[in-house]
Amino acid sequence: MFENAVLFGINLVYFLAFASLYVQLPGLIGDEGVAPVRLLDLSVPKTLEDFLMGIPSIIRFHNSFYLSEYHAAELSVLAGLTLSFLSMAIPQLLGTLSLLFQWLSFFSIVKVCPGVADWKWTSLLIEAGFLCFLLSIKLRKYSRSASMIVAWLIKWLLFREAVSTGFARLANDNYFWWDLSAMEHYFSTQISPTPAAYYLSLAPSLVLRIISLFFIVMEIFIPFLFLIPVRELQIFSFFAKVMFHADLIVIGNHGIYNLLSIVLSFALLPEPKRYKGSSVSHRFVSVATTVAVLTVLFYGVWVFFGFQEGIEAMRITILRKEFIDQAKTVNYYTILIVSSFFVLNLLAAMFRSLSTRGCMNRMLDFTGVALVGLMGGGLFAASLAPFSSLVDSSSVVPLPSFAYELTAALKPFHLANDYRFFHQKEKDVLLKVDRQRTVLVLEGAMNENGPWKELSFHHVPSTPEKMPSVIPGHLPVVDFEAALSGERTFENSPIVATLVYRILTKEKEVLALLEPSGFPIGPKFVQIRKYTYEISRSINGPQWWKRKLQNIYLPPTQASTPRLTRLMTKIGIVGKRRGRPLDANLASSVLDKLRAMVGQPANLNGFYVVLVVAFLVNKIF
Repeated sequence: MFENAVLFGINLVYFLAFASLYVQLPGLIGDEGVAPVRLLDLSVPKTLEDFLMGIPSIIRFHNSFYLSEYHAAELSVLAGLTLSFLSMAIPQLLGTLSLLFQWLSFFSIVKVCPGVADWKWTSLLIEAGFLCFLLSIKLRKYSRSASMIVAWLIKWLLFREAVSTGFARLANDNYFWWDLSAMEHYFSTQISPTPAAYYLSLAPSLVLRIISLFFIVMEIFIPFLFLIPVRELQIFSFFAKVMFHADLIVIGNHGIYNLLSIVLSFALLPEPKRYKGSSVSHRFVSVATTVAVLTVLFYGVWVFFGFQEGIEAMRITILRKEFIDQAKTVNYYTILIVSSFFVLNLLAAMFRSLSTRGCMNRMLDFTGVALVGLMGGGLFAASLAPFSSLVDSSSVVPLPSFAYELTAALKPFHLANDYRFFHQKEKDVLLKVDRQRTVLVLEGAMNENGPWKELSFHHVPSTPEKMPSVIPGHLPVVDFEAALSGERTFENSPIVATLVYRILTKEKEVLALLEPSGFPIGPKFVQIRKYTYEISRSINGPQWWKRKLQNIYLPPTQASTPRLTRLMTKIGIVGKRRGRPLDANLASSVLDKLRAMVGQPANLNGFYVVLVVAFLVNKIF
C-alpha cells in the first residue's frame, strides 16, 4: 500500500530536516547566534487567541520545563529527530501521535528560525506533514476508507506545487524559458549546484534545450495526469514524477524538496487490489483511455513547442500574453473540475465506509471518514484561493467567502500555501534565469588596509577553485542568505549584518558556520564584496567558476564601527538588557553535553550513517 511508503518516507524527510536544523542551531538562534531566539516575544500565552495571534510555537512554553528559549528549541528539534528515527527503525511506532508531534516540533522551530520559513520546501513539508498525520488516523486497524480522501489531497498538493512553479516560470518576464535556452544559464544561477550540474552545463546546446523542454513538460503538462483515476496513467505519472525529482537531486542542492516530492509521489500509485479484481473489458478501457490521453498530451506538446518546424527550431510557439490568457481559462475550469472530483472522492469514501461488514466496523469507518473529510475539506477549500490567483493577482473563480476566511486563518500555519516561488520574499530566486548569479563574499583582515582573506561558506561556491558540494537533505541557512542578500542593502539584510558582527566579536558558534579562516584569533576587520558568478566553460583548468567584481557591498568594518553598532542596537543584538539566565538543570545539562559531543558539523554525513542504522534495524523488526 502507498500509505506505508508515504508514512515511512515522511519520517525520513523529517529526520533530514531536523538534522539540518540541529547542526546549525547554535549559530542560528543561539544566544550568540545570528538571530538569537531570546530576542523574540516567547512569553507564555495567556489565552488561545494570544497563542495563535502571536508566535504559534510550543517553544513559548519553555518556562514549564525550566528551560531557556534556546534550550527549548534544541529539545524540540532533538525530540523530532528521535521520533523520526524510531518511526523508521521500528515500524510499530509509525503512529498518529508520533507524526503529530513531529509536525508540531518542525512547525514550532520554523516559526523562530529566520531564513527557513520563506522557502517553498518548508511550507511543502508542513502541509505534507499534516496530510500524513491525517493519513495515519485510523479508528480501525485495516480501514482504508479515509485514506482515499488523503491520497487525493496529496495528489492535489503535488498538482498545485508543480503547476504553480511551471506557470510562474513562463509568466516571468524572463524569456530564456520561451526559446528553451534556459538551461544554458540555469546552472550558473543556482545557489548551490552539484558537480554533476557543472558537467551537464557543458553539454551541447541542443541537449540543454531538450532539458529545458523536459522541465516545462513536467511542470505544465504531466501534472494534469495526477488527478485522472486510470491505473496506467497513475503508474506513468508516478515514474515520470520520480524520475524528474531524482534528476534534480543529482544536479542541485535543494534541501529536502526533491526527496519530499518523491515520497509524496507514492500517492499517485493505484491500489493493487482494484486491478486484480477488474475484468478484461475494464482493463481494455483503461489501456485505451491511457493511449488516448497520452496521444492528446503528445500532440499538445508537439504543437506547443513547434516540433512541426523541426527539432532545431523548437521553442514555445504562443505569445506570452496569449499563454497567460489561456492559463486563466485553464485555471478556471481546473478549479471547477477538481472541486467536483473532491466531492465525488468524499462520497466514494463514505460509500466504502458504509459498505464495511459489521455494525461496529461500519460506524468506526464512517466516523473516520467524517473526521478526516472535515479537516481535509477545510484544507482543500483553503487551497483554492492561492491557486485561483495563480496567473492573476485577482481570483479567476468567484469563491465563497468562507474559502478566503479559511485561507487567511491557515496561511500563518503554512497550510494554505502559494507554491509559485521557491522563496516568498525573493520571489524570482531559482525561477528567473540569468547568465550569472550574485553572491556576497566576506573577507577578513587584521588591518583596515589588508591583506584580505576570504571567509568562505561551507556550501555556496565562493572562490573560483571551490568544488560544488553534494549535501542531500541539508539547507545551510546562512550560506543561502548570503547568496540572496546581494540585491538588498546591508541594512535590510539582518542575518548578514549580524553575521559580520559575530565574526568580529569572535563568537565560535557563528564561526562554525564558515570554513576555517586562517585567523588564529579571528579578523579585526571584515569587508564584503559583491560578485557575479557563472560556471567556467573550461574542463581543463582548476577553476569551477568565473566571477566578476561588481562593487564593495560593505567597506572595511570593525565591531565598533558606528554603522554596524547602530544596526545591532536596532536589531537588539547589543544594548538590550538580558533576562536573568535560568539555573542549569538535568535537561539543559544533557542538551549541552550532547551538543559538545555532536558539535556543529558542516554537513549531515554522520546523520546519513544513523539513517543506515535505522534501515538495518527496520529490517530486523
